[in-house]
Amino acid sequence: MTLSSNTMSHVLSGQMQVGANGQVLTALLGSCVGIGMIWRDQGRCGLAHCFLPEGVEAGEASARYVSAAVPRLLALMGVRRDQYAEVDVVIAGGARMLNLRAGDGAVGTRNIEAARSQLSQRGLQVSFQDVGGSQGRRLSIDCDRQTYSVVRIQREAAVLQ
Repeated sequence: MTLSSNTMSHVLSGQMQVGANGQVLTALLGSCVGIGMIWRDQGRCGLAHCFLPEGVEAGEASARYVSAAVPRLLALMGVRRDQYAEVDVVIAGGARMLNLRAGDGAVGTRNIEAARSQLSQRGLQVSFQDVGGSQGRRLSIDCDRQTYSVVRIQREAAVLQ
């Protein structure tokens, strides 16, 4: 058995992180949306774990809001506007985790829409997405291999007695 030498870095809600070779960035997502970026030409990866669609925040590495996270993650990765086409983008999450009435304006759905809008405004193409529904997900970005994975997390059934 070969053990991986990669370092797992958990990106918590409202945070973002840029990684390089030897790192795997990962986030557990429910209604939050994860925005992963892989810049193959420069060997850089980034992951933002966004809690809400929009707002104003301080803190250079904060990713609480999608509206602030997308431009900040690109800046932290060092991507210039003329290099945006070189970046692969993946989004995951935005699930409806609570069974509320249909007209509640589910935050997960709003997070997905905000991510798509922010990326589209910058001409960034989403190469893969696994969003919506009612299941949580784990998004991982392997900076060494420059790959991503999304694993759906099954809910456990309640036991009735």
